[in-house]
Amino acid sequence: MDLTVCDVKEMIDSEFEAKLIGILKENGLDFEITRCCSGNRLCIDLNGNTKTCDRTCCTSDIIVQTSTKDAVRIRQCDIIYIAIENRKSAVYVDGKRIETNYSLDYWKKSLNPKIFAQPHSSFLVNLCYVEEITKDFVKIKHKGKDYSVYTSSRKVNSFKNAFLNLNNAHT
Repeated sequence: MDLTVCDVKEMIDSEFEAKLIGILKENGLDFEITRCCSGNRLCIDLNGNTKTCDRTCCTSDIIVQTSTKDAVRIRQCDIIYIAIENRKSAVYVDGKRIETNYSLDYWKKSLNPKIFAQPHSSFLVNLCYVEEITKDFVKIKHKGKDYSVYTSSRKVNSFKNAFLNLNNAHT
């Protein structure tokens, strides 16, 4: 039997993971457990059928040069949003702000277009973390912290459609 189970539970805690491992071992199953989506979800590969997670939010890393000439590895699934600030792009990742000299066009070409969309000409948002979209702003939630970015009347409808398409891909 080839089976990969993704999206077992959101906000995985160690107690849940330990119970799940116990159940799998008790039943003599050959398995591999990996965390995806910034560690908030589990993917379970049964019977040694190890695959990489195929969720749209689990994609490859990007190595970027910061504005201070440091090099940083960023996982796409860890990017909350990117904003253009003072002619530089600020990448918001897990409570940190990484400033780069890359343009928003660079980011649009480099990131997965199924999970990143523009609600405004100055922002690129990871749709996996969107909580609410209004005509004026997008509410984003990541690890209990709330963020908000502006929408523009010109881009809000295509942003909503991208969000709805992401939601439909996960069901």
